[in-house]
Amino acid sequence: MIGHLCHVAGKSDPTLVLDRRALPTDERELISTLLVARDWLADRHGAGVTTIAMIEPSADPVFDLDYQFAQYLPGSPSGFELRGSCGHSILSSVAVAQRLAWLPRHGAASRLHVNVLNTGDRVSCEVSGAGGSLTFGVEFGYHPPRRLGDLLPTGFAQDDLDGMPVSLVSAGNLHVFVDAAGLGLHDQEALFAADASMRRRLTGLRRAAARRLGLPDDSVFPRVAAVGQYEYRRLAVLSLPAPARPGPLPPADAITVAAAAVIDGTIAHQLAQRAWSRLDELVVDTPGGTTVARTAVSGTGLDDTLTRVGVRRGTVRYEGSIFVEPLRDLMLAPGRVPAPCMN
Repeated sequence: MIGHLCHVAGKSDPTLVLDRRALPTDERELISTLLVARDWLADRHGAGVTTIAMIEPSADPVFDLDYQFAQYLPGSPSGFELRGSCGHSILSSVAVAQRLAWLPRHGAASRLHVNVLNTGDRVSCEVSGAGGSLTFGVEFGYHPPRRLGDLLPTGFAQDDLDGMPVSLVSAGNLHVFVDAAGLGLHDQEALFAADASMRRRLTGLRRAAARRLGLPDDSVFPRVAAVGQYEYRRLAVLSLPAPARPGPLPPADAITVAAAAVIDGTIAHQLAQRAWSRLDELVVDTPGGTTVARTAVSGTGLDDTLTRVGVRRGTVRYEGSIFVEPLRDLMLAPGRVPAPCMN
């Protein structure tokens, strides 16, 4: 089977992009197959791949591409998480699909539409650039618009976990938000320098949230985010699990922070109000940089709706194709390979 490796600026490891149509449809068999591919790549190409994108041209005329995300879970036994989403791997997917001529040739203002099978999100990518490097603007859209109350998995803007007030919000990715000041982190330097004991405490909250929602507590979802308000019109966020190399918030995480900030009563909303933040253009600092999320909502009440969230531009570099030898028998049947799109 032929795979493709792409690297997004700000992300430490490449994404492996595979043709979804050649992969098993059964979840257990799929995870087993992805583990074989990941371990083989790790043995031959350094640190290994932690994210895999599985793509195919969409049969739905509304979309250009169907995309499924898999996040590697180290441990014993290791595995893959098929919940959630990753904006970086979406960008990699579009870059590969462009290179394979599955998509219309892009112009100065081309917009490509991706169907995120894991979450039901509709992602629009504005593409520019040529050759081995492409730059994207990313917008997560909701059609029809999402009711803000439906983004709260428990139905409440705040819940209590282990004696700590938290907000559980599910937009791009499921998150549990906690006020950094309630953890004794009273300035941005202290938040970003959180020691091992503080990270264990945050991880404990994440696992408690997973149990509350009936999810495996060793999953990467929900993510946990400690949110601080230390500067005018800015929020500071420390999110776990953290990437190997710090960077700005990944797009799928950024839209969850932005969505949480507009829902009345959540911890993120209370802190954004304290900062006098613009909720339609939220500025978020992280240990690895700053993200600006632009949000379109009808209001902040539970019955108001979210239409879209646009996040920072990302640059993708195509690293090349690779024959994944242990998956050599996974080939498309004749007639299933799409004809190149000549639009």
